[in-house]
Amino acid sequence: MSDLIYSFDSSSLIHAWRRAYRPRNFPTFWKMMEELIDEKRLKISSEVYKELEKKDDDVFLWCKKHKEEMFVDIDDDVQDRVIEIMRLYPRIVDTKSGKSGGDPFVIAIASSGEDAMVVVTEENPGGNRIPQICSEEQIQCINLADLIEREGWIL
Repeated sequence: MSDLIYSFDSSSLIHAWRRAYRPRNFPTFWKMMEELIDEKRLKISSEVYKELEKKDDDVFLWCKKHKEEMFVDIDDDVQDRVIEIMRLYPRIVDTKSGKSGGDPFVIAIASSGEDAMVVVTEENPGGNRIPQICSEEQIQCINLADLIEREGWIL
């Protein structure tokens, strides 16, 4: 077992649920995700929860079931870090469409605490997106396949 703690963005949860690891075909993936929750190794921003809530679908229902255990509220340290991220990378949030509003919080959660955290996203490097900003901020950023490999999961 690893001691890494993961900060997921909404795109990685949606991608896993709808495309890559559908619960009907990959129940082991979701069982292992629940083990991460039980081990307190998933710390996801409440802003991601709000993004998922707008869609109100099955992935949101799964998240809602685990809301108290895996979603974290925004404290002063995270808020201060979000302000810094927004100042350094103002284009991380698309203010016209309102998309990606949770992205700075995903990064802030991963970089504001004492625990070693890894960001999980399905975004590709480039521009002012999560992987690029994580690279510049020296925060580990991986995708779902990397998570499975690091955790040693066999699906």
